[in-house]
Amino acid sequence: MNRKWSSLLLLLVLSVTDAYLLAHPNLIGKIGVLVYKHHYIRNFPRALLTVTVVVGVVLALCELVYRLARKKTAIFTYLAFTAVAIGWFMYVFVTFSSFSYRITGKAFIYGAHLLPVILAGLSLRYLFKRILVKEQDNVRLTDPGTESDGGAKPL
Repeated sequence: MNRKWSSLLLLLVLSVTDAYLLAHPNLIGKIGVLVYKHHYIRNFPRALLTVTVVVGVVLALCELVYRLARKKTAIFTYLAFTAVAIGWFMYVFVTFSSFSYRITGKAFIYGAHLLPVILAGLSLRYLFKRILVKEQDNVRLTDPGTESDGGAKPL
């Protein structure tokens, strides 16, 4: 199987798993979802749509940066994406460590932690992929002077 297809399949499996976990809190968690109007995770189809849209937007942004930005800009952008995902993970960790969220059920808590981890992994994958591409620092991958394998033509 092609690496790209296997990566997309892994993202799909992780997104479905995350949506399932977010859509299945315990009774106290269900009351909290209703009270705090988290309508985007009220049931499995809505949670799946929410998670898929978030992962899809970040995947599209990473792919656009990979194809259109110069190497240094792309690396900085991926580092920023990773920092945001790690910051979001720390926020979720601190929030779900409080008593009111701790009693919402383990599945819901794991689902809340999984989405930032997926996004951090996605941006780190593109970061390492971009670092390993052999090219000059100031060349975009879509410049007319680059070859199809990603390497720059010799001068």
